[in-house]
Amino acid sequence: MYGNQIGLPMLIHVSRVRSHIASRVTWHSHEGFEVLFLLDGATAYEFSGQGAVALHGGHFLVVPPGLVHRGLHDMRSPSTICGLALKASRPSGWSSTTFTGSDVRRLRRALETAGTKAHPFSPALRWLVRRLMEETGNYPANPHRAEAGIALRALICAVLVEVMRQILVPPTEPKEFVAAAIAYLQRHLQEPVRMDDLVRHVGFSRARMFDMFKAQTGLTPNDYLQRLRIEKARAQLRQTKLSVTEIGLAVGFSSGQYFSTVFARYSGVSPTGFRKGAKPTNPPPLSNSAR
Repeated sequence: MYGNQIGLPMLIHVSRVRSHIASRVTWHSHEGFEVLFLLDGATAYEFSGQGAVALHGGHFLVVPPGLVHRGLHDMRSPSTICGLALKASRPSGWSSTTFTGSDVRRLRRALETAGTKAHPFSPALRWLVRRLMEETGNYPANPHRAEAGIALRALICAVLVEVMRQILVPPTEPKEFVAAAIAYLQRHLQEPVRMDDLVRHVGFSRARMFDMFKAQTGLTPNDYLQRLRIEKARAQLRQTKLSVTEIGLAVGFSSGQYFSTVFARYSGVSPTGFRKGAKPTNPPPLSNSAR
């Protein structure tokens, strides 16, 4: 959806992608800022001359104007991404928003200081971005309904206010807890892992553990474990001549068939195809692709 459709000249477009397999976005840049919100899953973006940045669910990334970048396909789990592309224009381009000239300058300064790193969501930002995705998805069916444009303009402005807050005063995260849970999963990678054992290990209730883990990583503990296993399997596919079934069993999967299914979902190519150097399959975008 484009900004001129809803009367927001400062907005280039809103993008929405729900991806269930790995994919790659080619090198490109934008004339203004792009803010990428990863609601669920995990992915990574590569920046020309700066390396890559991993992005997990519950985090957002600001891409500065003119910076050449692309999405990496190597281990992108099923994910939900929303993107806002903003024009790097004078405050006059924001005349149809709730922002004053000084507000626009403050927001721009926040975006300029964000750096190419992941920033955590607040609960308010997560809710706003999900709501924005819903409204954007519903808009094509009723593009001439007056309240639809009003709702989208208000939501986009509210999202940008929360982005500014998160950059300037980032929320705290229970990093020690999540680090302990991840370390446990890494130690037991090749064994059947019962979530009850993980709960006892970290000392929180099951519900609290799942909420905290997903808030920081964007994945459930079981999803994260699958990701670790696939990463280990990829190394073995490159470095050994073991069969696909042998590798699947060695990294903790119950069968070669199940391993192949999960591997293809996360990597966009079968284990055999990966070993032969096949390129991942790109899924069609839900609407304007998040760049």
